[in-house]
Amino acid sequence: MKAIKILCFSFFLGLTAVAQQAQTPEQNAQALTQSQTTMLKLTPAQQEEVYSIHLGIAQKNQGILMSNYPEDQKKAIIKSNEEARKAMLKNILTAEQFAKLEKSVSEQRND
Repeated sequence: MKAIKILCFSFFLGLTAVAQQAQTPEQNAQALTQSQTTMLKLTPAQQEEVYSIHLGIAQKNQGILMSNYPEDQKKAIIKSNEEARKAMLKNILTAEQFAKLEKSVSEQRND
């Protein structure tokens, strides 16, 4: 009986930790914009546009993840959204900033 109580307590503790890690689309967009602001030295005008892009993509992706689509279809849609994000960012960032972003993304994927 004591083991069951400990197991239940551990389970609820785990759920609490997962719930605290889950972020809203707004939090995700803000965090991503902040890291890119530091890394790419974004201007205030760029920050606003970049945040807007990240927020829109994060909201779309959340909707897809919550949908009843099959997993492979979800992945395809999210990949398409990421390509759209890349295209929109390319229009906002300077060539140097975009190259730095591409390099960073490439390095993260290789890790």
